[in-house]
Amino acid sequence: MKVHTHKYKFDCQMANGHNHRLLGYAGNMAGVNSFHFHFYYGICSYRDHTHYFCGITGMPIKTENGHIHKMGGSLESNSLHEHEFGGYTFEDTANYSSTQAATIVQ
Repeated sequence: MKVHTHKYKFDCQMANGHNHRLLGYAGNMAGVNSFHFHFYYGICSYRDHTHYFCGITGMPIKTENGHIHKMGGSLESNSLHEHEFGGYTFEDTANYSSTQAATIVQ
């Protein structure tokens, strides 16, 4: 399996009267073939505050046209509240050669 990334996009649970949308790529693949996962991290903001998040996807879940990964966790606590998030990556992947992947990770 080539080094690849997965796009993700989902909303967090409502807290303190608002929610956040997570949008990004789960990259930095570790493992081989059907035994691999991805690291992800990011920042999301709403009006006057920001939450950071990071995590590791679950193992691949086979689909008709490839695979997806489960993601979940909590945004960093800020302004006396935090948000839970959970969802799945998109099936579509972006493939990279090992040389390109080394450049992207740096």
